[in-house]
Amino acid sequence: MLKDIEVIVFDLDGTLYDDTHHFNFYAERLCEKLNPKNRDDFYKDYQLVKENKHPLKVGSVYDAVKDLILIQRDGKVLHAISWAGKKLAEDKVRELYSEKLKFNFHSLLNVGDFWWIPVSIAKHYGISDDGAEQAFLQTREYMMSPDFQMKEIPGFKEILCSLSKTKKLVLYTNSPQKDSEVILKKLGLRDFFDYKIFKGQKPVKSEEYFEIIRNHYHVSFSNILSIGDNAINEIIPANKLGCRTILIDTHNIGGQTYADYVVKNIAGVVEIFSNQLPRQTL
Repeated sequence: MLKDIEVIVFDLDGTLYDDTHHFNFYAERLCEKLNPKNRDDFYKDYQLVKENKHPLKVGSVYDAVKDLILIQRDGKVLHAISWAGKKLAEDKVRELYSEKLKFNFHSLLNVGDFWWIPVSIAKHYGISDDGAEQAFLQTREYMMSPDFQMKEIPGFKEILCSLSKTKKLVLYTNSPQKDSEVILKKLGLRDFFDYKIFKGQKPVKSEEYFEIIRNHYHVSFSNILSIGDNAINEIIPANKLGCRTILIDTHNIGGQTYADYVVKNIAGVVEIFSNQLPRQTL
């Protein structure tokens, strides 16, 4: 695979590090901004999702306007489920979702990774867009602080160092630049990236930014490899354009039908590259 690859595009959160303890911090900040009468229910639902006992799951979509959890493929809604877990009739689903889904960051949420779990629950219990944004920024501030300790992935830094000698490495993330740079520094990865895109508005502008990356390096899409943990954000748009892809499928939501490689975690990415890079470069 690496033979024809000239540019490798990495997501940040859930891709360059495995840590997850910040999600509880995020949930706490969101809960603080809810009506007190809804806070216990928020925590109950959050716990149920973590135990895989709630209809809201990574890989689903949350329609905050209709308060429905959607199962979709390529933008077509296959099933719609109430918050309580009742599946809507097929004719009702067709009536409500006759057109292809158009994701946004406010009313139709792509729950493609765990970041979107606590905020979807908070949306169900009435949090405002401003409140959700404040909670997110508070979490990113926490992640920049010394209190947020990050685990290094064995062999990953060495792999990036080796790749950066012959490939152009790109960071493409939805996160803001300030905290993203701090996280990269904590991980010891800041100097490996040739080009960085922050606040990338995935999945709404995923294809647009992959085109920008292609034009920036004057390569074909077939020379680009996209690596990420969110299929809708980083895998499906890249595949559509003709890029190669690796999906980090931490939550076992599937993806074999649209990713060239599917791995459980970052260690799986390290293994793929270790097997394809010449020994003398590692």
